[in-house]
Amino acid sequence: MLQVAKATFVRNTLVMIRAYPWSFVIGHILSGVYTVLFAYFAYHYVFGGQLDERFARYSGSSDYLSYAILGGAFYAFSVSTLMNVSRSLITELREGTLEAVLLTPSPRRGYFLGNVLQQVMRTVFEFAVILIVGAFFGLTLGGANIWGAIAIWVMSTGAFFCQALVLGSLMLRFRDTYITQNTLFVIMAFVSGVTFPSAYLPAWLLPFSQFMPLAPALDAFRKCVILGAPLIDCLPQLLHLGALSLVYLIIGVWGMRRMEKRVMESIFG
Repeated sequence: MLQVAKATFVRNTLVMIRAYPWSFVIGHILSGVYTVLFAYFAYHYVFGGQLDERFARYSGSSDYLSYAILGGAFYAFSVSTLMNVSRSLITELREGTLEAVLLTPSPRRGYFLGNVLQQVMRTVFEFAVILIVGAFFGLTLGGANIWGAIAIWVMSTGAFFCQALVLGSLMLRFRDTYITQNTLFVIMAFVSGVTFPSAYLPAWLLPFSQFMPLAPALDAFRKCVILGAPLIDCLPQLLHLGALSLVYLIIGVWGMRRMEKRVMESIFG
């Protein structure tokens, strides 16, 4: 499995460097930076530096700029992971190599692990750049629980991978990437508390946030970074994240196997 993961990692890295070295990376960084700039200008020039009294109660902090900047950075990280892992098999289909991937005796776990590791390399860079830019617009990290934040970031990577399996099976089912992924990303941005607490949403929309791993991951990450909370204080969010990961993993593995069978039947008639 590790050999397959290494080979997939090397192949994807070479493709990224030679075919599109910066387009996706810059695109994801810019989306996060735009979120930072939007939060900064909205806070200072639309809200006049004033916050609704409910904001501190819902978020646990009155530091809106750090709240929104961390939300933008984490959202860019989640989108990057979801998009590139979920698109792996449909990209193989479009390039005419999916048949070889499905027929090979190599374990599929190694293939997806290689995709995740290569994506982690990119998202670390993207995440760091957005945080550096955010530091110029009000992000404060003085009291952050760094090790707790790193642990949550790692667990979130696993959760987004599980969600990507479900998204990838839907892409194979509908032979579409653009509409499928962007519909999910818009919903995630709106209901997961990226720039405002989910508690502001209408009651009928709140259940949607509970099904998005980004929501508990963001809550836990902000607790560690903004409030400096120990990891144990984030236990409810982490249990929520773990439960969602398990559900998405089960559905994703089942969906991938079903879609792979459908693809093979279409190839061989």
